[in-house]
Amino acid sequence: MAKPVLPLKEAPASGEVALLRLLEARGQEVVPTWVVDLEAEFYRLANLPERITALFQGVFGVRIDEERLLVAAEEARRAVRESYLLPERAEAFLEALKGRGPFLLRYAGEAEGERASTPQEALFALKRLWARRFEVEAILERYPALLPPFTPVLVQEVAGEVAEDPFLSLDLSRALGREVVAYAWAGKLVRVESPHGG
Repeated sequence: MAKPVLPLKEAPASGEVALLRLLEARGQEVVPTWVVDLEAEFYRLANLPERITALFQGVFGVRIDEERLLVAAEEARRAVRESYLLPERAEAFLEALKGRGPFLLRYAGEAEGERASTPQEALFALKRLWARRFEVEAILERYPALLPPFTPVLVQEVAGEVAEDPFLSLDLSRALGREVVAYAWAGKLVRVESPHGG
């Protein structure tokens, strides 16, 4: 299998990862970013698809059983948090981030994330981020699919608040030939998105 934790310039390029790679290749300074693609393997090895499907039995019928939904969502989050990553995957993750930090972990194409000070904390933050996919609102948004889409997680070395940068947005929109909104920290690019979301 391909390495599960890759520096941005080596990661498979699609979506926001492709855009960040393109801009970095064109000379735009991007915060140090690693791309983590472990979620699908984690689910498979922990037998989570079957376990989660069983938890939601009887929740979605003619009407949604709200009480059962709340219980199933909490149990699903617990199942994700308490399942183990393969030791070699955890070691590869820690090794890739060794001596770095603090971090912002977020799904590619999404703004909200988890913060961590050290590589070890980032490993716990990764599980918290995966567990967020089973917040009730997230489940209802993707229903009838129970399982989340497996999207790469970006681990970015960011110490402060990430803010929209209108001047950088303008520069990058010109460079790309289409309108984008850029978010930066300490003058370095963190996130790029369409002004219409995504």
